[in-house]
Amino acid sequence: GRPPQSKLEAPTAPTQHNATMAKMTPLPTNKYLLLLSIVIGHSLLGGYYAGTRPEGAGWRFFSWHPFLMMVGMVGLMGTATLTKKRMGYTNTKLHGMIAWAGLMSSYAGFYVIYQNKNTMGKDHYTTLHSKAGLAVLVGSTMLGMAGGGVFHPDFWVD
Repeated sequence: GRPPQSKLEAPTAPTQHNATMAKMTPLPTNKYLLLLSIVIGHSLLGGYYAGTRPEGAGWRFFSWHPFLMMVGMVGLMGTATLTKKRMGYTNTKLHGMIAWAGLMSSYAGFYVIYQNKNTMGKDHYTTLHSKAGLAVLVGSTMLGMAGGGVFHPDFWVD
């Protein structure tokens, strides 16, 4: 028989996955860089802006919450998504690493708001915003675990 395929070798039998992949094309470099600059710029500026509201409040401990959440969920996870659309083994691995960095930034933002609530003596998870945020954080963690364990290019197909 034929020796096992390497992870870089394309499968020989046609599959639904192969048919779908044949229709997809990698994101061109110029579009990738333009979209990256928009996503990263928006997350940095938007996070800073949100952190200094209301007008005149300035930067304070709470400010790290919207800043880190924007950088994590929009900047880094957006970058991870765009990187995956470049296709290929290396970009798939970069996608996972950048997405996990975004998740860690988001957990840091969660830590800030949790500590801020403790300091102010307020209850946790009393608003729809807090409940939805927690659900997104837990859901993103589960997606990251599935992606890292099941869809990792060393264990699955790209």
